[in-house]
Amino acid sequence: MPLEGITVRHGRQTTRLADLHYYIAHTLGGSAGARMTVRLCCPISADTLVRRLLSRVQNTTKGTALTRVAGVDDWAWRRGHHYGTIVVDLEKNDVIDLLPDRDADTLARWLQVHPGIEIIARDRAGTYADGCRRGAPSALQVTDRWHLLKNLSDAFVSILDRFTTTVRTLTRQMNVSTVVSKISETIRAHPEEAQAVVRSASGERRDILFKEALALKAAGHSIQAIATTIGVERKTVRRWFQRGHAPPWKRTVPSRSILVPYTAHLEKRWSEGCRNSRQLWRELLEQGFAGQYGTVWKWVATRQGCSAKPVPSAHVVAPGGF
Repeated sequence: MPLEGITVRHGRQTTRLADLHYYIAHTLGGSAGARMTVRLCCPISADTLVRRLLSRVQNTTKGTALTRVAGVDDWAWRRGHHYGTIVVDLEKNDVIDLLPDRDADTLARWLQVHPGIEIIARDRAGTYADGCRRGAPSALQVTDRWHLLKNLSDAFVSILDRFTTTVRTLTRQMNVSTVVSKISETIRAHPEEAQAVVRSASGERRDILFKEALALKAAGHSIQAIATTIGVERKTVRRWFQRGHAPPWKRTVPSRSILVPYTAHLEKRWSEGCRNSRQLWRELLEQGFAGQYGTVWKWVATRQGCSAKPVPSAHVVAPGGF
């Protein structure tokens, strides 16, 4: 034949065009494939596309050995409206047949007509599971690779969603781990310098958050989405954008309590059973304590877990009448 490899005998199109229609039908289905052929300047109807696919399947299955590993999945005759079932030989990567619907009875009848299938890869749909169980009870049913990876990815994302705040916090801690270590060492060694170090660390953390917010804004995210992502209030993010920078936060290290020099005496009297805050206050005054009665009462209340209001210091008479 002089046109061998270009067309077939009595053919009305080239082999190349027939292959193109077959691949379009195999990928997109009938209606969607027909719309794509119009864009590719080789229009063809949806029904003809399906016929081309079926004829290719019938030609390739003639005289071939029985299928051992089959893949079963849904397939669109008309995307969004009508779906069928596609059966693929996974060892040869060839389409075996197209079933008219996604019913379990249809799949079961097809499997009974085509014995010899040992492994069936499918999605997690209950309909396909029932059809495979009735049509090929001895076949091993496994989850196909795409759905296995998809389910694994969805499970991983759902777990991360439950710990979004924790993951974000750990990421920030890793970014400023050296700074945090420096803060801890400075506070222990030089309490008077702790305030300056804390301000420096919080400033670096604000700069990181602000840069992250700017990047999200440039990507087109809303203020609410940005606030949720970086863990900051929505009004705060809006204020940052209005000012063009992250304003400084005034955070100071708690001041040293006036009771610190007298803690040993208080602990000793507490272990001896003294629970009278007024008596403890008088004893501290004799040792040079210059604080008010309420300070001692708060210490006692903290030890007792008490929430009652202290007696006003104006009604308490110190030793010696002063």
